[in-house]
Order: sequence, then C-alpha cells, then structure tokens
Amino acid sequence: MKTQWIPALLLAFGLSACTPAASTTPEPAPVTEQTAESAAESAAETATEEAAAFPVGHLRALCYRESTADAVYNAAAAQPEGGIPVLQLLKVDLADALRSSVFAVEGENWEIPKVVPYEDTVCLFANDAMYRVPQSGGEAEVLPLGDTFAPDYADEYSAYDFVYNYPDSRTDGARLDLATGALTPLQLPSQTMSIYAVGEDRFLLLRLLTDVPLPDSREWEQYEAVCQNATAEYDWYDPATGELETIWQAPYYGIQQPDGSKKRYSLLGMAGGRLYFEWFTEEGMGIVGGAESCAADGTDWQPLPGKPGENRCTWTFTQNGSLRWLMGGSEGSLWIYDLADGQVYDMPHITGTNGWPELLVGRDQVMVAVGTEPYVVSNFAIISIEDYLAGSTDWTPVRDTSAESDP
Repeated sequence: MKTQWIPALLLAFGLSACTPAASTTPEPAPVTEQTAESAAESAAETATEEAAAFPVGHLRALCYRESTADAVYNAAAAQPEGGIPVLQLLKVDLADALRSSVFAVEGENWEIPKVVPYEDTVCLFANDAMYRVPQSGGEAEVLPLGDTFAPDYADEYSAYDFVYNYPDSRTDGARLDLATGALTPLQLPSQTMSIYAVGEDRFLLLRLLTDVPLPDSREWEQYEAVCQNATAEYDWYDPATGELETIWQAPYYGIQQPDGSKKRYSLLGMAGGRLYFEWFTEEGMGIVGGAESCAADGTDWQPLPGKPGENRCTWTFTQNGSLRWLMGGSEGSLWIYDLADGQVYDMPHITGTNGWPELLVGRDQVMVAVGTEPYVVSNFAIISIEDYLAGSTDWTPVRDTSAESDP
C-alpha cells in the first residue's frame, strides 16, 4: 500500500492497537452477529465470480533490493552530463561480489522503482511499462501497462499495487501477471488500513470497524471522532477469491492498563506458522515494550524470551518473505534475535557504517553497509549469516566490474 499517502498519525495508530479490551493479551475475535455480517458483507464485496481466479504463491513485501539465490538486483538512476536521465538495473553476483549494469533505459524516473525477480528474468517497472530483463543481462521484453504501476508486493507469479483512496477511506489495488502483463483489479474490504505480506499465500489485513462510515481522513477532527470508538480487526485475505478469515479484534487505540496507559501492538512478521508482534506502552516520558507471538489463527499467545521479550524490536529482516531477524538496542549495544535458532546475538561492534545489516540475501548470506565517514554509507559487502552472527567482520566488499577491468 502507498502508506506515504496516509497521514503519519493515522499510520502510527493503524499499526498499533490490536488488543482485546478484556485482556492484556489478544484473543480470537468472538463470533457475533455484527462481526459475522461484517465478514460476509466484506467477502461479498471482494469475491470474484470464479474462485481461485489466479494462483497465489508466497507473498512478500518488496524492498529496493531483491535477491535470488545467486544475485542481488536493484534499480538506480544516473544523470549523464548534458544527457537524458538513465535508469539502470544493477546486479551484484553473490559468488564474487561483483556489481554490473545489466540493463539501462532512458526516462524521467524521479522515484526509483522496485524490481521483481521472475523465473530467469528481472521485471523493472518504469515509463508506464514492465521491462522483463534476462537475469544475465541483454535485450529486454517490453510490456506496456498503459498506466503507472508501482508494486509493493509480489509472489512467484505476480506483483501487487495498492493505493489508499482518501474520500472513501478505501484501499484499491491491482494484481499484475508477470508472465503476460495482464492486470486484474482488486477492491479490498472497506476501511482496510494496512496490508502485510508475510510469506503466506494470503495477505494479512488490518481494517477498521466503525459505527458510521469513516469520513475523509483529511478532515482530521471528524475522522478522529469516529476512530475513538473504532475496533481494529485482523483478517487473512485471499486476493484470488476475496475470501476473508477474521483472526481477532481489538480496540483501535489499545487496551487500557491499570496505570492509565494503553497497550498497543504492531505486526513484525511471520515465521514458522506464528505471527510476531511488538507491543508497547507509553509510561511517563518514555516508551516500554517487548514482543509476543501467536498462532496463525490468533490463539496461543506467548511472550518471546529474554531481550526480545523485554525490549522493543526496532528493526526486522526477512528471508524469502518470512521473518528471520528481530533487532533492537542502540549503537554499542545492538542485539539480533535469530528466529531460525532462537538465539540472541550481541553485536556491539556494529554501527550504521560498519556492518549494518541491509538485506538477507542468497541462501544464507547478509548484505551489510560499510563506510569511512560517520553516517555516510559508501558501499556494501557480503558475508555469510553464520559468520556475521559469530561476530566476524571479514566481509567481501562489493566491487564494480568496470573497476576490475581497469589496468
């Protein structure tokens, strides 16, 4: 979803309040006449005439860099002196950390688009078209789209673009078939506020249930008044059929605590069949928090052990669409909780320009940021996840093929 279109306060609240009023730990939503009618109405609004209208794979949120098993791809803009702006598709070969430009196209691309690996190609979206570029480089197949399509999510078959419609407090979207370029419109359930892709074959939605329809969120006072008594609902959503499965509901602004604060939740991701949430409350001048997990149906809530259960998890890192790392702390006392082995790794030597993890790549590698000046990243490097968590800084810097060929 183009969350940058939504007011910052709205986004903050939309990601936070997910706890039932009767408990400090979320529970499945009770099946009431109102919720049953709401689910049925939403399903009727979004269901297509044919079930399973298209295949859905492992849905993931797109980053500005995307990795295959062998390489990392990203788009970058270049402005030749006195020339036309050029958008390049860059490739970093993970075997030798060599970076090369495998495709370039002219055009006024003010916003660097995301890329989507698809089979043996990489799809680049620019100039109202999809350029399907061979992963090894070469001539691209061009599929005109007729309109701007800027995907935020993808799976093995398709890419998805969602846009929040202010006047109607509605999220509209489209699914693009990466093989044919065909677009399928998607209208999500009413008052969908956030969309999450967590490596499953369904999206997880956060939507608001209100007594009256939400007014235009740009009319902030009226909008806020309606939200005071709103309920946040988490639903699994199948984009191919429109089917909804409600997990649980919660007061939009969180659950009242004995000290007067409100406990709020925000989704971190999913791994091993469990959803992970950060919780936090404001106490005095500070914010405290931790992390908990639950089953995919909203039951079996459990606190995470040790540091991740008692501290805020500020950063998350996914691998193949599934949550892998939770990261917290501050410079000099950073830690990483690896969901693959359930261990916490202290990383006091990591700074923003010395090994900061940017992306989990390949099969078991991490791309890290490196630099020579405070707060200035000048390059990236590759290292295995095992060595990185063991504290090694023996990473391989990314080098340009043009530099390799210089005498």
